[in-house]
Amino acid sequence: MSSSEKSNPLNLQWFLGAIALLGLFLLGLDKAFLFDVDEGAFTEATREMLVSGDWGHTTLNGLDRFDKPIGVYWLQAVSASVFGLNEFAFRLPSALSGWIASLALARFTYSQWGPRAGLLAAVISATSLGPWAMARTATADALLGLFFVLIFIDLWRVINTNSVISRRKLALWVALGLLVKGPVAIVLPFGTLAIFGLLMPQARAPLKALFLDLGAWLTLIAVACPWYLYAYARHGQNFIHGFLLKHNVERFMGSMEGHSGHWAYFFIALPLLWLPWSTLFLSAIVKVRTQWQQPLLKYAWIWFAFVFCFFSIANTKLPHYLLYAGPAVCLLLTSAALSASRRLWVLTWAVAMSGLAGILFLPSFLQQHPEWVKDVFYKTLLAGSPDPQMKVWLFALPLLIYVGPTFNMVMRVFKLGTVNRTQGFGFISFSVFQAGVLALVVLPWWSQTLQAPVQGLALKFRENTTTIVQWGVHLPSFATYRQQEAPRREPLPGELALVKNIQPIWPSEWETLEVMGPLAIVKAADPLRSKP
Repeated sequence: MSSSEKSNPLNLQWFLGAIALLGLFLLGLDKAFLFDVDEGAFTEATREMLVSGDWGHTTLNGLDRFDKPIGVYWLQAVSASVFGLNEFAFRLPSALSGWIASLALARFTYSQWGPRAGLLAAVISATSLGPWAMARTATADALLGLFFVLIFIDLWRVINTNSVISRRKLALWVALGLLVKGPVAIVLPFGTLAIFGLLMPQARAPLKALFLDLGAWLTLIAVACPWYLYAYARHGQNFIHGFLLKHNVERFMGSMEGHSGHWAYFFIALPLLWLPWSTLFLSAIVKVRTQWQQPLLKYAWIWFAFVFCFFSIANTKLPHYLLYAGPAVCLLLTSAALSASRRLWVLTWAVAMSGLAGILFLPSFLQQHPEWVKDVFYKTLLAGSPDPQMKVWLFALPLLIYVGPTFNMVMRVFKLGTVNRTQGFGFISFSVFQAGVLALVVLPWWSQTLQAPVQGLALKFRENTTTIVQWGVHLPSFATYRQQEAPRREPLPGELALVKNIQPIWPSEWETLEVMGPLAIVKAADPLRSKP
């Protein structure tokens, strides 16, 4: 490949690859119901913003919602305005964020290590279990993940070339990250910078230039500050307490909503989040001393280590926090894949196929062994779940041996060149196959099992304009599907309530209007109407 070709990846092959990758991200995006609590809360807040016409603030069931800044709600609202209030529209911003992040990583690694690295980086980013799941979830995390990818890339360019344009772009990505998630968009890059500057004295000059760049600061302030100033002017101390203190400081210092974990929490989460590629991380660990001598890989290791340690110290622990190290992990996995031995690929195949088999067998296992599920609510949902029939997809794996030759033939027929089939090419086919099965088979089954009663009750009572409150449950997707607010409180006399019917807490004289699985709609008795 000539140097001119290498410097310009935007040719027909890359264009077709980008379109194929987009298809993978959009595949089955509407096949699964919204999951509670997170997807339900984000989508209902977006729906209420559309209904109110107030795009400066979000509410959830009529109450102020300070969990996240405004950014992702704007994108979801635009998407829902175009495509309607449905799963596809609410998830589309996340899917497009994952797609753009994968393309950005592909182009960056292409410029560093060549075309094979670009292909691997794109597929690793698109098919690893954690990033794939976030790109199919209607929350803020995939969008923040995109900005972390762009921050990661332009921060490296600042360090490596001291580019003025990269400094301004970096400030823009940080500002947008602040509008999506908050202070974490500054904390992680700053922590990485501080450590890298200590370990690499030659990087201090460009870092100093970055902090003294007036244009970068003006970009950051102009993009991020207006909404924060507006939110403070509108809500005052409630905004400071609700957003900055409760959902940032307290989330780090204390355990929010029961999401705590052992100090080794992320040691377990790491290999699961990066299936089917996670075994390659072993190679990166073994070669860490060699990689430490390469500035780019050292930078990736510092970013990963800071994220890992920062959230390990935090009291609130959620698996997707580790995905903020996504660009660094993707780079390390790509580097490992480029130099992986046949033995390592065999191990990677073995672990990956075991992981997929575990995912496909888990529903049947839980149906046959309900004693493993301790929560009565989820045990009841599982008891009413459909027959999974997922295991048959394992028998389709041998067909992957035909993918490579077929793809090469298509490339030759359309005169698009040929693919350099290496040991990793077959595994790329497997990872794409896994993503497809998860999107079209596994995720829809879990959504049907966990969310069908919520969605079913919401649709059944959509035409009923009477207020239905949530009593003893927190299932915000009920309000999204019903397209009416569902406050969380005890019902007033004569009101309807969404409740769990597995352990009834309402008086026997209350009327049960509808039951689906472990949920029911009941009507509170009205003493005034019951009197003659």
